[in-house]
Amino acid sequence: MRRLAIRLCIWTATALAVCSAGRLAYGQSQQQVPPEGGEAAAEPPAELPSTGAPAEVQSAPTPTETVRPQGERWKDILVLPRRAVLKAKRVEVVPMYHFNFNNPLIRHHGIGAQINYFLSEALWLGLEGTYYFADQSNSSTGTYFLIGVQDKVVPAVNKLIFSALLDFGYVPAQGKFALFNRKVVHWEGYVTLGVGTFMTQVIPVKPSDPAFTNISAMFNVGVGSRLFINRWLALNAFLKMYGYPDTFEPVANAAFNRDTMPPAGGGAGGGCANYFRGLTPGTDAFENAYSQCRKDNGNTTLVLDVVFGIGMSFFLPPKFEYKLPR
Repeated sequence: MRRLAIRLCIWTATALAVCSAGRLAYGQSQQQVPPEGGEAAAEPPAELPSTGAPAEVQSAPTPTETVRPQGERWKDILVLPRRAVLKAKRVEVVPMYHFNFNNPLIRHHGIGAQINYFLSEALWLGLEGTYYFADQSNSSTGTYFLIGVQDKVVPAVNKLIFSALLDFGYVPAQGKFALFNRKVVHWEGYVTLGVGTFMTQVIPVKPSDPAFTNISAMFNVGVGSRLFINRWLALNAFLKMYGYPDTFEPVANAAFNRDTMPPAGGGAGGGCANYFRGLTPGTDAFENAYSQCRKDNGNTTLVLDVVFGIGMSFFLPPKFEYKLPR
């Protein structure tokens, strides 16, 4: 029986191969051979099969047809754009304002500007200059007066006049976000380090005492962020710490005064007596010597001012072009 079944299968396959040798593939009709000198008649296109759906469904627009084009953009299709601003080999001009908030005796409001040149997209070198306005509260409820009442000694206070620094900056992070799910806004965060110089002026405890100034080195470290509005304008916010050695007047030692003679009970003269030799009290030379005496015998302390500031970044030239590898 097995041999009979195998032979039957072989005969059936042979018969099917012979029958289909002179015919075309299934589902295709033979083309009619055109007569000599004539052209074959074009075959009419096939009709699409009916889906059986209602007419209003078949005539409904497709999703692509419902999108309204606006020039080369599509309103209903949001695409994340590439980096909005290129900064390499461009100059950034930043008018800025900042104030310190960690000094309980005096607050400085600084107004200045910063000019940066971008060596690359992430690294820049810049110059910073600031002029300061002092805001000191001497009222009976102010910190300055209350500390004097508590410690029985009025604290020494200096005010900043100006500062000038050379800054180095680096951008370690950048990104974008959707503002109200409508507009893509680009931003970047940066760190900065600077060195330079500054000038301060003593605020005398006694109004009759002359003030003296200090000029020394200064450094700063900080972090900040730029929020790009367009290709040449950005909102700049930063948090920095300025450190500098400042010399305060010797208010705790009453010996440094204008006395030139020993007291009635004997002993040495005032702490500045050596500065007054050969000088007449009341003259400019005498007052200058008194100011130098107080400065030489003052207390030098490292001051750390933490400031918060804002500014507007203007990039020049305002236009740039993308240069792709290909």
